[in-house]
Amino acid sequence: MKHYIFILLLVTAVVQGKSFSNIKFTGDIDRLTGEFDRATLLKICHIEYPAIYKLWKSDPTFEEDQIKEFVENLTDYAQSMGYYRAEVNATMTNDSIYLNIKKNLPIKVTSVNMNAEFEHFALFKKSERFRTIDFTETKKKIVRYLEESGYPTYQMNAKAFVDLDVYKVDINMSIDKGVKRYFSKTDIHNSSHVDNELILEEIEYAEDELYNVLKLEESYDNIYRLGAFEKIKMEADFNNSEGKTPIHIVLEEGKTKEFASNLGYDTEEGARGGVAYIDHNFFGNLREFRAGLKVSQRGYKADTSFYDPRIKVPLLEKISFRNELGYSKWDYDSYVENLFTERVTFGKSFIGLEHFFGFQLEHSEIESGIPAFLSGNYLINSLFYRVLIDKRDSAMDAKNGYYTSLYVEKAMKEIASEIDYLKVLAEARYIKEFKPMVFAFKVKAGTISEETPPFKHFFLGGAMSNRGYEYRDLGPHSSGYPLGGLSIIDGSFESRYYVTDNFSLVGFIDASKLSEEVNDFSGDWYRSYGLGLRYLSVIGPLRLDVGYPTEGGFALHLGIGQVF
Repeated sequence: MKHYIFILLLVTAVVQGKSFSNIKFTGDIDRLTGEFDRATLLKICHIEYPAIYKLWKSDPTFEEDQIKEFVENLTDYAQSMGYYRAEVNATMTNDSIYLNIKKNLPIKVTSVNMNAEFEHFALFKKSERFRTIDFTETKKKIVRYLEESGYPTYQMNAKAFVDLDVYKVDINMSIDKGVKRYFSKTDIHNSSHVDNELILEEIEYAEDELYNVLKLEESYDNIYRLGAFEKIKMEADFNNSEGKTPIHIVLEEGKTKEFASNLGYDTEEGARGGVAYIDHNFFGNLREFRAGLKVSQRGYKADTSFYDPRIKVPLLEKISFRNELGYSKWDYDSYVENLFTERVTFGKSFIGLEHFFGFQLEHSEIESGIPAFLSGNYLINSLFYRVLIDKRDSAMDAKNGYYTSLYVEKAMKEIASEIDYLKVLAEARYIKEFKPMVFAFKVKAGTISEETPPFKHFFLGGAMSNRGYEYRDLGPHSSGYPLGGLSIIDGSFESRYYVTDNFSLVGFIDASKLSEEVNDFSGDWYRSYGLGLRYLSVIGPLRLDVGYPTEGGFALHLGIGQVF
């Protein structure tokens, strides 16, 4: 019996094959970054190591029967990069697989035959290495250009003739642009509790405007972000021979009510979590109701809000309305603030800018053992105005675009405020991508017109400000706690190098001025510099920054989302 068990175990081991814990690439590879760097080759082999924050996951192991697939994938990839004579071999040691790549001579483009109008789109050139990706991306760029320039009914015949015997590539690409087309009427089939007028406000194109697929995509995204539709179908009708192109939109309402929750950690609030109830179509026409609770190591906040995107008033025509009601208790180290707020905001889009104006009531109860922070109760009523333009390609992970805003807040005793002041805060951001780099710059400047209690001051330092300092810790202190200031300038420059699509290295320089005097920007600069890491996760970019002020020390910051 034991004899049979031994044979069974031996057969099972042979069938299963040997396992390996390491995989290594040798030969013609790139040591840091490039077409044949380790990260790229792992992706080609469909090997994924867990992200650095997923400490509960172990590294992958590999079976002997996977090696053939690794070799085939790497060979195919090398050929797609123009190395049609590449040789890929595998060897094994006790716990490692070695995959050796020998590229050999690349195949080159011998001739290119294409319309002169489109030659500047070509990523390939005569007498240079032929890469499949260059040929594919060239076609995509030409197609995109045609669809954005009024020619969506083009005809393209593109072929790359690869001759392995002579070892050359000939490229032929002919394009017939077809009829030039223009947007015509928009037909909406809408079964939701949302008026067509609100849908039409999200449309980016105009009737008789040159057809541009980008305008269609932006319109689709705008409608999707309304959060009220389960089905959105947007089709262009190209049957008109004269170039008129009607757009047909079909909408079906989806589930508009949701419960949301979150858990997280950052160095400003510590461990935190929250729950919220949201109705994206509260009594129809995209009215929104929210109620939420947020709890962190610093305190808690409970709030509700109601939003109506369309209220018609004389002269201003259509404006938006938002009412926010909240209560919070927050520990800022130097003082604890119990705050009740009521904020009423009206919004209006005008001459390409977003304008917001309204009224804010704040009742603060300040508790502090430090005389400078003036414990007591404060009632502050203010009028405010904000104007902004946001042309970033993403609010969470911007790589291109710009953002500017101006905020003005006036608290007055005439509207029963116990404090009288004028607060002005201006901000600008600019982000530009030069692959694989992204450069970003931002500057913020603000002032408060009168002496106010410190809890109404500007504070600098932290993950979203000067990163050489802890949260709100920059500037003069009293009893070891920051006092903030009445005048500030806060600037940052950052460069991101994308090692992979999801992982980047960051270098930054931050500089700030903070004064306890009104309109005083003549003080010394607080400078810092540092390094950081970014990892694009499903919940947004995970951010780690280490900042070093010029006078010594350091500050560590963790968070979610880009600083810009």
